[in-house]
Amino acid sequence: MQETGTVISTVGDKAVIQLDRGAKCAGCNVCHTFGESKMRLEACNTIGASVGDWVNVSVEPAQVIRSSLILFIFPLFMMLFGYFFAVRFIPPFGEGIGILGAIAGLFLAFFAIKAFDKRQQQKEKNSAIITDFAQTHNDKKG
Repeated sequence: MQETGTVISTVGDKAVIQLDRGAKCAGCNVCHTFGESKMRLEACNTIGASVGDWVNVSVEPAQVIRSSLILFIFPLFMMLFGYFFAVRFIPPFGEGIGILGAIAGLFLAFFAIKAFDKRQQQKEKNSAIITDFAQTHNDKKG
């Protein structure tokens, strides 16, 4: 997946890129639910870009799919697991305990995702890479 954005900060060989919502994001409002129309991404700064530069950023499609599954499907799975686990192993309390189990499963999923995210940030192979300088703001790929 190729996107174009602006370098907003650099630290060592990493850069934080502010991306515009591309055509791929047109039907998704996940980022807008938090009040921002821009997305931020940390990428390997292999070309020595500096603050204010327009750059093209490459992210492996498999990484995008894996991250989407972890972010959207895993919490749903854990919520269902928590519900059925609580109903099955704590039967005298009925539906109420199932709802509490679902909430507990959802919280466990969020903590697991946070831990997974920290671990993934340590792996160099899982990060986005700045591939080259973009000519203009309208030089978007993908």
